[in-house]
Amino acid sequence: MQQRQPKVLIADDASAVHGLIRDALPSEYSANTIHAFDGVECLQALDHGVDLAFIDVHMPTMGGMDALWAARIAGNKTFVTLISGRSNKRCIDLARQLDAYEFLMKPFGRKEIETILATYRRISTPMQVLLVDDSAVSLKVMRKVLANSVFHLNIEEAHSGAETVRRCNSEAFDVVFLDVNMPGLNGFATLGHLMQANPQAKVVMISGEYNAREREALALGAAATMRKPFFPTEIDAVLHRICGLQSPKLATEGFVRDFGIKIHGRTIAVEHSESGHVCEYVWFRDPPYLRLPLVRENESATIPVAEIVANAKKAAMLELENASLLQAS
Repeated sequence: MQQRQPKVLIADDASAVHGLIRDALPSEYSANTIHAFDGVECLQALDHGVDLAFIDVHMPTMGGMDALWAARIAGNKTFVTLISGRSNKRCIDLARQLDAYEFLMKPFGRKEIETILATYRRISTPMQVLLVDDSAVSLKVMRKVLANSVFHLNIEEAHSGAETVRRCNSEAFDVVFLDVNMPGLNGFATLGHLMQANPQAKVVMISGEYNAREREALALGAAATMRKPFFPTEIDAVLHRICGLQSPKLATEGFVRDFGIKIHGRTIAVEHSESGHVCEYVWFRDPPYLRLPLVRENESATIPVAEIVANAKKAAMLELENASLLQAS
């Protein structure tokens, strides 16, 4: 049976923007593309149902934000990119509240549209996920966090390393979130078995504490490592990376804007704007991407460095991703 092509909405009062986005769309999308030139037409299109939308914030009769707000109140779940020639913090915060995926600033080009389309194609296809932990409480908490990801995750659970190996030998999973500390077959031993059976498997190792064996996990074949507790935005960042996708700036700008980031050759320096703490890393194109961390503290700062290091590392990773400097998975 032929797969249904997504219905796309382009809402902007500028014909040039319609042409730019339309030309970036795959040819098979053209029959299902709707064009709106003001906010009322935009809301009507959203109400009738579209899968993917590019909406200008500033349009006649009704702003794009107002149209999207009305649609969201009615239960609309469209994958939306907001676009504008100008923005401010309030505008960006509202875009997040409206569950927009990205906020594009004009002028933008074909590459930005193609990046968003690549993500849409990936997230519109459900991913089979195995969540592994020996604690029922941890599984419940992590399942709730994963359920709030922008990706469509069909989540199943395993409670031990041995069960994980059996399940992965008989079922296909796109991603395995694997706890490090488990009785019996621990996370590292389980990872070894999974990699032996399928070296292409995407396994994310998770731990409740900073683990000096992170590099060992990556060397054994883990696609990424995470530390509990984590949040939906962190899940999304990891899934974007291991799927070879660029993370949206809208989802990460909140903590990234707290840092000044500079890349000098093989070194990336991340300075916290308020405290003056600086984290430096030697970066590599393949895992582990950030090595030999060096933290320079500002002794007069009131913010403890421990509260900054974790976000500094995330900010460095996102800068490398956005600069297309990391090896695609």
